[in-house]
Amino acid sequence: MSRPAGGQKRPGYSKALLRRPAAALSVAFLLVLAVAAVAAPYLAPHDPARQSLRSRLLPPVPLVGSEQTHALGTDQLGRDVLSRLIHGARVSLLVGLSVVVIAASIGTGLGLAAGYLGGRVDAVLMRTVDIFLAFPFLLLAIVFMATLGPGLKNIVFVLALTGWLDYARTVRAQVLALRETEYVTAAEALGVVKSGVMWRHIFPNILASVIVIASLQVGAVIVAEASLTFLGLGVPPAIPTWGTMLATGRQYMSSAWWLATLPGVAITLTVLAVNTIGDWLRDARDPYL
Repeated sequence: MSRPAGGQKRPGYSKALLRRPAAALSVAFLLVLAVAAVAAPYLAPHDPARQSLRSRLLPPVPLVGSEQTHALGTDQLGRDVLSRLIHGARVSLLVGLSVVVIAASIGTGLGLAAGYLGGRVDAVLMRTVDIFLAFPFLLLAIVFMATLGPGLKNIVFVLALTGWLDYARTVRAQVLALRETEYVTAAEALGVVKSGVMWRHIFPNILASVIVIASLQVGAVIVAEASLTFLGLGVPPAIPTWGTMLATGRQYMSSAWWLATLPGVAITLTVLAVNTIGDWLRDARDPYL
């Protein structure tokens, strides 16, 4: 597919961002969320684990007046909801980014090898992918978490173990189309080693697709972590997470709707922002994709 030559090959990211107000808002939202997550101990108005039964189930400030010190209310144990949301963002972002980095690295590497080398390597990889894909993603995660037990490291490991498949299949399919192109055959004729051909000549041309998959996966991982924690298979209850807040808040939907609604809104906005940024990055890097 033809592209503009020279400096116009890729439009600037900043210009592409200005043309996409939704992407600009998403970037701003995630930057604020990231800063809040990193600086949670300093920004959170209260200790997220501090309990006060005398202050339990207080509604958000707009519903009761400005004299209350808990802006978004308290939960069933009197813990500040805003502080728990801020600290919960740390876990969600940590799990999401960690899983994506690990899964993308594994899946991209295996997909490159399978597509370029072919033969037995390709056959073994594709059969492995088919076996994993025969089971729903969340079902596999539940089985593995039930076996390994709850824990932050375990949930990252399990979600990465089940998350590299899309990268491998997509990358392999694109490599099969690219390995017969002129620039690849020219590199091979010049004696470039296979690893060099894969990473220097093929990988840059599939990076846009990897970025799109990664952006979509961040949102999926955040939802998966919340779902596993909701089921009691994720992060331990002592650690404030959006999934934990959803799990406990569902029991109080009729009397304290904010306990489940606010973390649900946080998850939804984060997933939408990540997906919007993924579309922007794809278009900015390769508008001809």
